[in-house]
Amino acid sequence: MYNNVLEKRIKKNDIYEITIQIPEDDYFNSYESLTRDSAAEILQNYLKYHHDDGKPDDIEIHHNKNAHIVNINANLHYLDNNHREM
Repeated sequence: MYNNVLEKRIKKNDIYEITIQIPEDDYFNSYESLTRDSAAEILQNYLKYHHDDGKPDDIEIHHNKNAHIVNINANLHYLDNNHREM
């Protein structure tokens, strides 16, 4: 699933707003419905997959049926960890 994900980040003060877009087929092959818990699980696994130590909160999930994608939005916090700007 993580090879087909598009990511967008915007830095605002000490947090990053992250949006990941997943093809709906990839999402619904693993999950039956849109839930905050599934969004949190996907986002945590995505961050681990990319060795990203951000701490997400304010997680939201939305299904864009016309575009056939699932969007997961969250804020990432990097305080008190080892995140480095690249």
